Amino acid sequence: MSTSSDRKVEEAGHISHVQLTRGQRVKAHFRKWWWAHLINFCVFVVVVMIVAVYGIIPPVAQKLIDKTTLSINAFSITSPTGTSFKLGMDGTIKGATGPADHAVIDSFPVKLFLDDVRVNGDIRPILEFPVPKAHGGGDIHVLQKDIPISITDEGALDQYASRLMDSVEMRVGLRGRTTIHLGAIHTDVNYNEVVQLKGLNKLTGMVITKYTLHTNNSEGNVGGDVLIPNPTVTTIEMGDVGLKISYKGAAMGTGVIKNLILKPGNHTYGFMSHITPDDNILKLATVAIQKDSLTIGSNGTSINGVKIPWLSKPLVTMESTVPINTDYFKEKGISPS
Repeated sequence: MSTSSDRKVEEAGHISHVQLTRGQRVKAHFRKWWWAHLINFCVFVVVVMIVAVYGIIPPVAQKLIDKTTLSINAFSITSPTGTSFKLGMDGTIKGATGPADHAVIDSFPVKLFLDDVRVNGDIRPILEFPVPKAHGGGDIHVLQKDIPISITDEGALDQYASRLMDSVEMRVGLRGRTTIHLGAIHTDVNYNEVVQLKGLNKLTGMVITKYTLHTNNSEGNVGGDVLIPNPTVTTIEMGDVGLKISYKGAAMGTGVIKNLILKPGNHTYGFMSHITPDDNILKLATVAIQKDSLTIGSNGTSINGVKIPWLSKPLVTMESTVPINTDYFKEKGISPS
């Protein structure tokens, strides 16, 4: 027989089975399965990072590179031989601002090529040179001096030299692949740039500004100065440039501009020539008095007596009409340089 106190115990026992609230169940679940949720969270973070690094960061980095532009302030070709030369470049990369302020671009090799020349659909590199490591944030100055270049494709270099000599303007492409660092994240990007440059335009605008007769000179009987305009940013060491001189289709003689270093701008260079026979010397004087013009061609160029084929080829196909005007600088109101 149960007593009054027994019933109270039973009632109290029923109270212990009251259902838990939702919050209590969630807390209990996480106390029991915390380790599984931690693993899932870590997996989620890893997936997000992979998507960011491999799916988002590379296109963003590529866009940063694509937005930059290169301007070439100066270009030089020196110490030429039949198989090599030295290259110099002074350029500015613009547009490395905004998100690229703190970007770092690793040094990388870049191929230079004529933009409109393709072989089996691919570019035909003229040469390859290194671009130094660069930091973003404003304009980036790129300065390279006396880079030794070995000629690996003489045909491509012939094309470039001819295009430079003959063209008013030319489009040159640069292509490479490098690594860009955005803080702790880095990714590979392609560098593709096309730069429009001025060409030598067949040296149009040459003028013989001075000539002198020489006697008993083994190097020649007529010397003088010739102004050669160079509208490009390129300095070219051309060596001893041979000249073929004619007037109205009749040969008058040959000459040479020794140790020619063709610099940007309008500069005068000394020449020496053999004009034969003597009648042609009188004819030359008449041309000068009348401020008439000679036709000047070239038989190529050499250094230390050795011909430089890739520099010679564009010269031998060129013929320029060159007036003799000894009053040129007076008429222009400028001084020779």
